[in-house]
Amino acid sequence: MCGGSNSDSDSGGGYTSVSDMFDGGGPGRSGARFSSGDTGGLDQNQDNYISEQEYQRGQSNAESNADRNITGEIGDAYNNSRGVVSNFSNSFGALPRGSIRQEAALGPQYGTPIETKNMARFMQGFAGDARDMAMAPVRAYRGEGAPPDPVGTPEQQARSFDSIFNTGSSQFNNLPEDRRNAIIRGTLNLNAERARQIKMAQAAARQQPPTVEDYLPVENGMVEVIYSNGIRKRMTLQQARNNGIAL
Repeated sequence: MCGGSNSDSDSGGGYTSVSDMFDGGGPGRSGARFSSGDTGGLDQNQDNYISEQEYQRGQSNAESNADRNITGEIGDAYNNSRGVVSNFSNSFGALPRGSIRQEAALGPQYGTPIETKNMARFMQGFAGDARDMAMAPVRAYRGEGAPPDPVGTPEQQARSFDSIFNTGSSQFNNLPEDRRNAIIRGTLNLNAERARQIKMAQAAARQQPPTVEDYLPVENGMVEVIYSNGIRKRMTLQQARNNGIAL
């Protein structure tokens, strides 16, 4: 599974390292999905990480453009970021390295719970069973059911959670709170510039109300309104008009 990038470097049209191919986001960036092309047009807060919200925003714009037979910058950026290999990886259900902890580090307002799916989920379970078998002698030595000693620093804990077959957000959420917090802290520590950009983007979002970017009609006279921060809300036509949305 590949089609990713390094969150520490700017998009330059080509992969910068081997790890650059496995952390999602396209060349020069990381992200919650695999991409094969430039994702700069999706990077709303310019932190070199394409979040699941930013991907959803691009996908929604692309689908809306297709329905109306028009083009648009954000929708085109989403379409141009996709390729055969990255599409296969996403359909396979695998997640880019580090994407679960990256989403968690964004916080509940900006991060999205994501998990492996489909065949990748099956293979993840198979790999987990094999790992349990390999660890059985260690557990027997240390005491039945005893887990391995946790790694030390937050950075080490963050890296230990990385895998091409991430263990899934359900398992992350079931970790002890101190372990989750350590992984999130380590994620931000690994890229201080990214942590600064996240804080700046979150502060700006709190100060500036999001604008309406698009809307999609849904059943029973309802519309789904898409805001500039990626949030999507369903409401009636009248509620939308009451909120000053021109339909």
